Amino acid sequence: MDRYTKTVLTVIAFALVVIATQNAITPAKAVSGACGDMDYNACWVRITR
Repeated sequence: MDRYTKTVLTVIAFALVVIATQNAITPAKAVSGACGDMDYNACWVRITR
């Protein structure tokens, strides 16, 4: 491998380590918004093309 490839792979590996560490420290949480919090307040998804 040349120097450029090693550098790019090192940057990607470092970014993955940062993401994994960040998720270990503060796990992701789902945030309830204006919909889906009650049985009568359903969320609607509209698919457009």
